Amino acid sequence: MRYAELQVTTHFSFLRGASSAEELFATAKLMGIEALGIVDRNSLAGIVRALEASRATGLRLIVGCRLDLADGMSILVYPTDRAAYSRLTRLLTLGKGRGGKAKCVLHLDDVALYAEGLIGILVPDMPDDVCAVQLRKMAEVFGDRAYVSLCLRRAPTISCDCTSCRTLPLSTG
Repeated sequence: MRYAELQVTTHFSFLRGASSAEELFATAKLMGIEALGIVDRNSLAGIVRALEASRATGLRLIVGCRLDLADGMSILVYPTDRAAYSRLTRLLTLGKGRGGKAKCVLHLDDVALYAEGLIGILVPDMPDDVCAVQLRKMAEVFGDRAYVSLCLRRAPTISCDCTSCRTLPLSTG
C-alpha cells in the first residue's frame, strides 16, 4: 500500500509543530511513508529545510501551507506549479502585512483572489452545518481542485492518581 502524509507541520509552526524537517523525513522513511506534505501554518518557512531533508532521504516533498483564516476556517493549499507557488507567497505576504509581527490575517475572499493553480483541502472542525457551508465556499473558490480532509477523532480518557485530578473524557461528544 502506498501512503503519503499530507498534513505535517515542522517546528516552524510555533506552538504546533515540534520536529525539524530532518526528523520528520527520517521518521517517515523508517515507517515506509513515500511522501510528506509540509504545511506549516500561514507560512512556507519550513520548505527549504524540507527540500534538503527530502533529497537526503529520497522521499518526495509535497509543498503546501495551512491557511488558518480569520473566521476560523482552515485550508490546506498545495501549489501545482511555479506560478501558483508565487501566488501563494503573495497571499501570505498580504496576510502577514495585515497581521503584523508573527501574525497572518487572511479571509476566504483573499484566498479566492490567489487560488488559481492551488489545490485546496478543507480541514473541518466537525461534520456539521458550518462544515456544509465551508464546503460550498471551497467549491466556489477552488472548483474541481477542492477537497475535504477526513480526520479520525478519538475521545480518550485522561487518568491521574493524584488527589486533585479525576478521570475526565477529553471531549463531550
